[in-house]
Amino acid sequence: MHTGAMTMPQAVEFFVKEGYQARPVGERETRRGTSDPTYLYYTLGKLEIIRLREDVRKAKGANFSLRQFHDQFLAQGFPPISLVRETMLGDVRPTP
Repeated sequence: MHTGAMTMPQAVEFFVKEGYQARPVGERETRRGTSDPTYLYYTLGKLEIIRLREDVRKAKGANFSLRQFHDQFLAQGFPPISLVRETMLGDVRPTP
């Protein structure tokens, strides 16, 4: 949708097949994704979490555990990702 190359029907199919959503939910999320300006925040949060996970993986090396990362991440509650990053890595800036 955001690339401009996906049609509305393709986006619905994406939600149904890749997101395991019922078709009515896929249709609703497709409309929402194209009309709700705050929808972008979900993607930004996801990207920040993925970046944090990779930075933790680099910091821990062979001692990295995906389960441990998720447990530690979820134990933080719902603060901004920058505070979770500070707790988990001791820094507030993601690597470029």
